[in-house]
Amino acid sequence: MHQRGPGLAQSLTRRQLLTTVGVGVGATAALWLWRTQAAGQREKRQLLHVKGQGPEAWLQQLPASWAARSRPSMERLVADLQTEAVDLAMVGEAWLTRLRPRLQPFGSPELVQPLLKVARDPAVLGGTAAAPMAFPWAFGSWVMVFRNQPAWAERGRREGWSLLAAAELQDVWILPASPRVVMGLVLQSLGQSPNTVNLPLVPGLAARLATVVRRARAFDSRHALTRLVNGHGSAAVVPSWTVVPQLLRDQRLVAVRPALSPPLLGWQVLVRPRRAGPIPKPWLQASTKGAVLNALLQDGFCPPLPIKALQPQLARQPTATLLHPGDEPMAQAETLQPLTPEHRKQYQQFWDEAMGERRHTTRAAGWLFR
Repeated sequence: MHQRGPGLAQSLTRRQLLTTVGVGVGATAALWLWRTQAAGQREKRQLLHVKGQGPEAWLQQLPASWAARSRPSMERLVADLQTEAVDLAMVGEAWLTRLRPRLQPFGSPELVQPLLKVARDPAVLGGTAAAPMAFPWAFGSWVMVFRNQPAWAERGRREGWSLLAAAELQDVWILPASPRVVMGLVLQSLGQSPNTVNLPLVPGLAARLATVVRRARAFDSRHALTRLVNGHGSAAVVPSWTVVPQLLRDQRLVAVRPALSPPLLGWQVLVRPRRAGPIPKPWLQASTKGAVLNALLQDGFCPPLPIKALQPQLARQPTATLLHPGDEPMAQAETLQPLTPEHRKQYQQFWDEAMGERRHTTRAAGWLFR
């Protein structure tokens, strides 16, 4: 067999060595670059929000040391609060009870003092005004939205939430995928507080709730407006911030907040996980004035301040009455309160009985009563 000469063998070895060294240097440089970039990213403080629910004009005003990151759902955002270095998160107030063990006090109670009294409700702050666990940066109210149904919209103004049970509207309503909200609106339709806890004492509640549930076309919180716009239903119940931006783009839609009942409010709040650093106060304060406030209002988000403090930006909005009902109605407005285990069980029983067989085929069954 032909033997390779020592020169050839040495040449191959040297080439291999040089190649190996080159690859090693390149890999080391790439690793150093990755670590540098990763460190730079970690140095940026993070604000998490659900995709499509964070007002871009405001998020773009974050200090350069911050980065806004979106998540596809609240469930994913909540999971990431446990595993990632997050400094702020935008959530709905209904999540506060579940998140509380993972949060630190929000601090800066002076930011809370100018807010409307309803915004200082412990259910909104997750604590007291002197020691808030959350900061309510925007509110909305539950409204009816109709597509190409002006007569129904007029009835909604006159009849209020009892329209949810109207026989003529069989299989048209897209209701929230939250039994608690649906039951709150049904209680309001009977002239009761949405926070009523002695449900067996409310005359007609079981029958009214069963009728509303039976006549609903679907239960959907995330895509209710999309379903409505695409013709999968003619009426929906959504938070006002969902529909306000859509009203000027789609003339087929009319939104109504019944005047027969106090506004039932939903809240957007900021929370601080346990590992979070200081809050960006100037950025928070920017949301209540100038161009940022105007952009927030156009996106459907209204800071919980007296009307006078929101002028002249609020006055320029065609949907001003949907964004802010007025100081007097807001003094009567209600927010859904956390349920005790005993009351949760009572609500669950009423809901299950109203749903009947349908509870086996809809995601809404049992949701938020756990």
